[in-house]
Amino acid sequence: MLPILLMAGNYVRMQWVTLLVMTIYLVGIGGVFSVHQQSQEVLFFLRSQPLYVLFISLMLAVPAIEADRKSRRLLAVLSKGIHRWQYLGGILCGCAVMTAIFSFLIWAAAYRLCIRGGDPTQGLGLLAAALFTCCVAASSAGLLYSTFLHPLVATGAATITLILPFAFAGGKTDAGSANLLFPVAGLVNTLVRYDFGTVDGLWALIVSATVATIIFWMIGAAIFARRDVTISPE
Repeated sequence: MLPILLMAGNYVRMQWVTLLVMTIYLVGIGGVFSVHQQSQEVLFFLRSQPLYVLFISLMLAVPAIEADRKSRRLLAVLSKGIHRWQYLGGILCGCAVMTAIFSFLIWAAAYRLCIRGGDPTQGLGLLAAALFTCCVAASSAGLLYSTFLHPLVATGAATITLILPFAFAGGKTDAGSANLLFPVAGLVNTLVRYDFGTVDGLWALIVSATVATIIFWMIGAAIFARRDVTISPE
């Protein structure tokens, strides 16, 4: 576990620019929405900003392996006795730390806006927890595909996998099945229809996203264990 945590800390340090920019953005946009705020503006904040965080969580993980391969850092890390599943776990934990910060900022900004406007705060914490777990699931999906695909192709493949129900239902997915099998699509469904105090289905999202993260990580580790890390994926 220690190697994973050390690699996670190092990954966060390497991504400090992204962390800083997103932190400034989320704090700033929360301040913008607080100017002459209305309930509809707060709802728009809750329905839109988590989608940006989901996208960033995917983009954090996809290029990580390719960047380490090109810089030869990957070979240096593996030569120190770090297992490949630990390497992937370190990247995933690093992404989790950063998305946890982003999810907290979303919750803090939304909570402050709701308090100022007198709107209900029930369910905000659960929504932030669902956002965090779905962000980690998105990162793990991106990491899985980046083990054997070029980052650009991996981004497309991961996106299709995460929102697959929308491709067949025109964006009108059944909430139960989406939450169970496609937690990220389920979260998007919840966000676009979110209203103050909404908590229905959020626990299912948290559980299914956690399970999906573990599955993606295990499959990615199994594939990565058989890949030649000295060359770029085709």
